[in-house]
Amino acid sequence: MRTTAILSLVLVLSLSFCTNKLPEGAFYISETDTSFPEDIRSISQKINNSPTDPNNFYLRGNAFYFLDRYLEAARDYKTASMLDDKNPLYTFKVAESLLAPDTANFNEAKSYLEKTIQLKPDYSEAIYLKSKIDLARQQYPTLETSIKPLLINPEFKEKALMLLVLAQKEQGDTVSAISLCDRILSEYPNSFDATMQKALFLFKKDPELSEKYVDKAIVINEFSDEALYTKGLLLQQKGQFKDAVKFYDKVIKINSFHVFSYYNKAVIETLFENYSAAIALCDKIISLNPNDAKTYVLKGVCAENIGNKKAAKENYLTALKLDPKYPLDSDQLQLIK
Repeated sequence: MRTTAILSLVLVLSLSFCTNKLPEGAFYISETDTSFPEDIRSISQKINNSPTDPNNFYLRGNAFYFLDRYLEAARDYKTASMLDDKNPLYTFKVAESLLAPDTANFNEAKSYLEKTIQLKPDYSEAIYLKSKIDLARQQYPTLETSIKPLLINPEFKEKALMLLVLAQKEQGDTVSAISLCDRILSEYPNSFDATMQKALFLFKKDPELSEKYVDKAIVINEFSDEALYTKGLLLQQKGQFKDAVKFYDKVIKINSFHVFSYYNKAVIETLFENYSAAIALCDKIISLNPNDAKTYVLKGVCAENIGNKKAAKENYLTALKLDPKYPLDSDQLQLIK
């Protein structure tokens, strides 16, 4: 009993000694911890043996990053940056990891990108990523200034111009945005992004010409859910419902979470009085996005048409709970009274 206690104490002291050698904030992983993949355990052993080598933390950060474990990646990259605060690659990788999750940390990421650019003013990847943050945060003057070095960089020029297109579009300057799209297409005829933006600009104004650009976009990238969905919308607008559904099905095959494709399919099924099929599609949408009021309204319409007024009422009430200003028609309002 006493021997066991002594051994346990030795083990605790040994573990404490190992972890205390690591830099502040570093993440200790035992090379024998099988809850981590072999490559991470292998690099961890190198870290534990040489805890002041920043490259080992950088390599383990890469391993975490490629496993989509971005928080652990950011932590290792931060440690690498702390150990070598003159290396712009480490600060850039911290920012990249902070931006990768759905809940991106824009403020901290921007701070690390600014530090990266301080260390290496011509770090194009960092300038581009910072410019994307400026666009996301609607800091248009900052974007237009910071992006200038990329406009003379052949590797980044097209992508930088596209950020300016989106900035002008968001500010309501459609004429300048279209002009810039044309400029991009004259220099980069196979630019998918410029082709799609041109199609979207023309969507209402000139659907036929819009469709030609969408067709070109699909040739450039046949697996783009955005291009295939837009093609489906254009066909639906023309009343070519069967063909539209085919494109929505292609979108869903590529992206099973594309709720707009499910919704438009449900609308078409409703038009052809296939109410049960439409309700099934509405249920699929609700499973993906339970807060979409218009889906509950459509489901209510289908329920009402098959004579299930109770279900219709429940769906209309749910829609109003989600969006109290949803414009239900007079018959629907009468039903829920």
